[in-house]
Amino acid sequence: MNLRHFLSSAACLLLSAVQSDAQGLVAIQNYSGDFLTDEPLTWTVTGRGGYDNLQYSQPGLESFESMYLQGGVGATFTEADQTTPWSAAIDLGAIQYLDDIERYDSTFYNARVAFNISHQMSQRLKFSDNFYVTYEAQPNIALGGTTTLFNGQYLYGFNNFNVSYAWSQRFSTTTSYTVDGIRYEDEIVSAAEDRLSHLVAQQFSYALTKRTSLTAEYRYRTTRFSNAANRDFSSQFVLAGVDHAWSERMTGSFRAGAEFFKSDLVSNTAPYAEVALNYAVARQTQARWFGSMGYDGAELGNYESRHSVRTGVNVNHQITKKLGVNAGVQYAFSDFDGGTVLPDVTEHTLLLSAGVNYRILENLTVDASYNYSTLMSDTEVREFQRNNVSLGLTASF
Repeated sequence: MNLRHFLSSAACLLLSAVQSDAQGLVAIQNYSGDFLTDEPLTWTVTGRGGYDNLQYSQPGLESFESMYLQGGVGATFTEADQTTPWSAAIDLGAIQYLDDIERYDSTFYNARVAFNISHQMSQRLKFSDNFYVTYEAQPNIALGGTTTLFNGQYLYGFNNFNVSYAWSQRFSTTTSYTVDGIRYEDEIVSAAEDRLSHLVAQQFSYALTKRTSLTAEYRYRTTRFSNAANRDFSSQFVLAGVDHAWSERMTGSFRAGAEFFKSDLVSNTAPYAEVALNYAVARQTQARWFGSMGYDGAELGNYESRHSVRTGVNVNHQITKKLGVNAGVQYAFSDFDGGTVLPDVTEHTLLLSAGVNYRILENLTVDASYNYSTLMSDTEVREFQRNNVSLGLTASF
């Protein structure tokens, strides 16, 4: 999977991967580490126009309806070296809404950078690092790091470093450290959401066959909020799972166990699980499915904790050499526990996307896309529906 495709899907999914409180996705989904083939340095220039309509159920909130213009440049590169494969991608752009957006300027900026490297020190020892940072304004419900509502520009990033060692042909261990955080420009949102997380994990893996491995894993995560009092929390995870490769093009991972959550307000124990499935056929069809269940720290507000289930699938298919289609579905269920302070609240978030692209010339592609998102909540003030359609033109060289 080349990094240009990764960055576009990450806006809907990742790294969130990420993930943010995406410690699970970071641990088992390495979207940007597909070092199957070399990708030469490729530059892209994109122009786009569209229509965006965000409507809240509660009258008086910052709903908006506007046409917009968008432009951007990007670059990707992959070196599939057998000893030290690495890849890098950068995407810069801006969106100008033609009508005013309440609370915010009508211009928003996008900047995404990804860098991934792996090094085989010996037949037994391997190091790898995955880095991703984004500056944007669009919520990412898949990772759970951002708010679900449109709250203006934010900076989010993570870095995952891990060391793997094969003690024998069947038994290996992986030690990893992940740091991730988010910071909003809006002072009201920043006061409740800005935070930094650290995750340390130790995994033990036993290969039953060349394609199937059993795993046991312990993780410890701590999250500290920059401005919100009494919101800091930590989690310990005890997990077991399996990794299986049906082929070089189809792989899957599954983890399940318990999460021991403790904050300044409450201590809870709940089930935790995560799953990822990657499928690619001769570069013509690519599909990625993920799922996770556990506590996260976004949008806690006055609630004591939030337990969420998140899942999504993205599919890209090249019908002919010139014509391609893509589609995606992301869903999140959240249970906000208020204890004696507030009544419990449940929410359902859904994001649908579909697109088509056609290569006019060797280096010129036109595309059209549609995105729909909605939030259904026990608290009406948060409910919304959003429709976005766009038409774009991309030149690569």
